[in-house]
Amino acid sequence: MPVNFLLATALIAATVAIQAVFMEIGLRAIRHAEPGYLGRHATIATVAWVSYLLIPISLDICLWALLYYLIGALPSLDDAIYFSTATFTTVGYGDVVLGKEWRQISAFEAVNGWIIFGWATALIMAVIQRLYFPDGKANDA
Repeated sequence: MPVNFLLATALIAATVAIQAVFMEIGLRAIRHAEPGYLGRHATIATVAWVSYLLIPISLDICLWALLYYLIGALPSLDDAIYFSTATFTTVGYGDVVLGKEWRQISAFEAVNGWIIFGWATALIMAVIQRLYFPDGKANDA
């Protein structure tokens, strides 16, 4: 059990690092964009930002899947990616399950998914506010 806890903690730290790197790069690019350009193309910028944030999430899912596969918790990488996607997103279909000795790790992956999706949602909202309300105030209709 302590090994499982250490593995899960290490993966959470790795996924937080991945998310932080992508956030820093993405926000730096947004800050350095030509003033007014993103606001004139707010819809395209929003779609691009959300799509960009799916990249680290996909990497996180693959990292967890690789763990499941390498420790022998799942028989194929395909099963591991499917299971990891269902767990990270907290969908949890239940058609692919881990053995008893590995179940605790998947609970940590679900918690990791909550953290990362909450963070991504906050980043999406921060950028949307900057794009649509650059002066910090909503326009009165």
